[in-house]
Amino acid sequence: MPVAESISNPYSSIQTSIGGGQMKRVISILAMLVLMATLLPAAFAQQDQSAQPSSSAQQRPSAPAQGSSAQAPSQESNSFSGTVVKSGDKYVLQVGSMTYQLDDQDKAKQFEGKQVKVNGSLDKATSTIHITDIQPVPEK
Repeated sequence: MPVAESISNPYSSIQTSIGGGQMKRVISILAMLVLMATLLPAAFAQQDQSAQPSSSAQQRPSAPAQGSSAQAPSQESNSFSGTVVKSGDKYVLQVGSMTYQLDDQDKAKQFEGKQVKVNGSLDKATSTIHITDIQPVPEK
């Protein structure tokens, strides 16, 4: 009875067109695609974070300044290494491609054009560093 054989095994034509080795390959490729689709968003999220200005090479956390417990939540206490430059009529700290306003212009004026390490709290809303201490970086 040839009719009964085709009813009992409806996938016999599929099995003959895709061999066992090819089926494993197709499943492996599909599994790889699913894995890549799952991990790809995480890889892009890490790239976006590394593009932000708060890289550890440029900013290192330091101990908070005395009496700074009343700081606004948008401020962080950090150390910044960069060059003091004059921008218009104000002195700013140039750190790579970022520029930070400096709140104490008298302290900053002494270091115009020099590499410095500034300790202070960063107000992220205004990109202003509230200077606790500023020291020249020794030339090598």
